Amino acid sequence: MKRWLLCVLLLVTVALHIAPSQAQAYSYGDANTEDIAETFKLVESSLAGASPNWKAAEEAYKVRRPEIVSHFGEAVGATLDNNFKNKDAKLTVANFKAVLVMNLDRRFTYAIKGFDDYAQTKLLLAKAKATFDTLKPYVSSRTDEINAAFDAALEALGNPGLFGVGQKAAEPDVFKEKVNFIYGIVKPLFPYKAYVKPAATQKPAATPKPAATQKPVATEKPAEEQQQPGTTGSAENDAPAATAATDDKTSEADKPSTETDEQQEGVAAEADADAASTPVPVESETVEAAEQTTAEQEQAAPADSNEAEESGKELAAHAPMEQTDKTNPWVSISVIGGVILLAGGAVWLARKKKWF
Repeated sequence: MKRWLLCVLLLVTVALHIAPSQAQAYSYGDANTEDIAETFKLVESSLAGASPNWKAAEEAYKVRRPEIVSHFGEAVGATLDNNFKNKDAKLTVANFKAVLVMNLDRRFTYAIKGFDDYAQTKLLLAKAKATFDTLKPYVSSRTDEINAAFDAALEALGNPGLFGVGQKAAEPDVFKEKVNFIYGIVKPLFPYKAYVKPAATQKPAATPKPAATQKPVATEKPAEEQQQPGTTGSAENDAPAATAATDDKTSEADKPSTETDEQQEGVAAEADADAASTPVPVESETVEAAEQTTAEQEQAAPADSNEAEESGKELAAHAPMEQTDKTNPWVSISVIGGVILLAGGAVWLARKKKWF
């Protein structure tokens, strides 16, 4: 019984020695470098000085551009493209620093979301620390507070331990508080100036020429019927007075109908004059208006598609880091084998010395 108890104590001692080294494997080592931060260093060094090397800077940027667009959207890539095109060194470096701040936010965001995954969260925190270390020379103050916040965030992750040894509870609220504190200090120091594409100038619409008004056609009144000269004859001269009286009444009855006809003809003439005075649309003007409407619809269609594309890219921004399993099974096997060998060696040594 005493022999087995001693073996267990030796195994616990060996495990306690291995646990700290295992925890240090997740520290801010050189394996936790940030690719975007390394690209910024190349761009900044190429553009520094009186004669900037734009070719080297642009080559380094083009290698990293797909990743930048994937994480932060096409608009950010277009902004950096325009900065390089205009060869504005100051603005290019300033916007690249702002991209590093975006990357810091991305790492923090997914570290908070995946807090339950200890190894992944610790890796994301290390990536964020590498990003801040790149920006650190440009931070004038409060760097000590930020470093202390990073250390506190690392402690808040806890420790799952090894075989249950060295286990420490995680504190997600403390972690979230510390990373938000860091981001709140860094973000205002590096503003981002987005590139705004100039609006397309539209051709001025042709002013329609007024149609020539036609003068109303003057209506002519029907010529008064000329009275036919009466035929001379003895029969008419000898007509009785009663017949003459009857003709007079008939002529008086026909007068109102003649006046009514003249009024109707006047109304019809006025209607014809109004129709004639209304300008008739010219065929060329109608064609121009139709072409202008078609052009406006064609311009509106690309604008709508661009807005839809931008909204889709907005949703794709801040894409998560690739989930790659970099665990080496041979390392785990080697560690376990080493523990067994050490334990066996300790037992053999104890027997040789006759400690039990």
